[in-house]
Amino acid sequence: MLLQKQFLRYLRSIPKSNQFYARTTVNPIDFKLRPPPQFLAKSALIFATPNNLQQVIQDAITLHQENQLQIVVAGIETMVPQSSRNGVSELWLENLMKIENPLLLEERDDVDKPPKESDGINPVSARKNWKNIHGSINLQLRPEVDLEMSLANTVFSTGSILTLFYFDPDQRALHSGEHLCEVDVKLPRGVVPLHSKLHYIDHWQPLYPGESFKITNCVGNLLKTIEKTPAAKYLENNDRLMSLKSKDTEVYVKIRDLKTSLVRRFKVTAGGGGWGAKADIIALSPEAKPKVGDRIEFFMVTPQDRFTVNDNHLQYENCMAFSTSYEQTSFQITNNGGEREREREREKEGEGEGEENGKEKVFEFAFGCGSEQGFTLNDVRHISPGETAVIRL
Repeated sequence: MLLQKQFLRYLRSIPKSNQFYARTTVNPIDFKLRPPPQFLAKSALIFATPNNLQQVIQDAITLHQENQLQIVVAGIETMVPQSSRNGVSELWLENLMKIENPLLLEERDDVDKPPKESDGINPVSARKNWKNIHGSINLQLRPEVDLEMSLANTVFSTGSILTLFYFDPDQRALHSGEHLCEVDVKLPRGVVPLHSKLHYIDHWQPLYPGESFKITNCVGNLLKTIEKTPAAKYLENNDRLMSLKSKDTEVYVKIRDLKTSLVRRFKVTAGGGGWGAKADIIALSPEAKPKVGDRIEFFMVTPQDRFTVNDNHLQYENCMAFSTSYEQTSFQITNNGGEREREREREKEGEGEGEENGKEKVFEFAFGCGSEQGFTLNDVRHISPGETAVIRL
């Protein structure tokens, strides 16, 4: 009897599934943040591309002042689907979010941060770049499902290198209403069902279908031998890869940890001379730390899949989705000299010409965003163009 009462009490404590509302608008026209009429929203999480931030910021201030709304606003690069650089994604909640560990933008000490880590083969510049300040929003969708999404460069739209802030009706809330570069947000329990499974969408084509290989010699992020064969031979001797004869084809690997069976995903950044004529080694992303005995699989992403948006809109209905954006190509045909980089940044902020200027599209019960820098989900980094994590609502 006691167990039955405890179970009923637990069921009553779970928020109902209709206590949230999600919506993503691509190419918005006369956009304005409007709380849903279905329920009284106490909080909202808003992702906006840079060119929509001015309006979103004004609306967020008004909603907080007039309705005492708890609201988090983050400037991000793209929407899901379509990798559109013009849109807003909204998540309205009947319960409050838990907001923790806000880090002020001015406290991000990138001046003393070491330069970008070498991949073990290619040299890196020690020069500091003002655009390299890292910012992220860390979102717990539900217990044991944790996302880190990089923020967009918003200097040309808001005047700030990053745009991230929150308002909280609790006046004791730390750094409410201030410029942030990082914050942790936990969604109320019940928004993402416990039974919903994560699934992934990518454009990885296996180089050795159905086969994995044992790593037999490695150091740091460098693979020396696989199955006691020089590692780079697995790329040099692969007809699927070599027949493309394309420098724009990217190679990725999945590495299964020998002890934990956790599968991590990494990019192949170099392979000695070409694919290893000098060293016969393969260099992975700097964060990779493979071990002898781990199993490895090889994949490629072709230029067509890197740059071509190929989204089926139906697969994003009634879900949250987070992606690595498809790569931009239009910036390659821009002004010469110092204007080239500025033009690319302006295009990223939605000021350039392109598909962003199309018709308005509204995706009901869909929420999410993307970044060219990729995202991290449960400590696994996802960085290939078009790679998307989807969880049903």
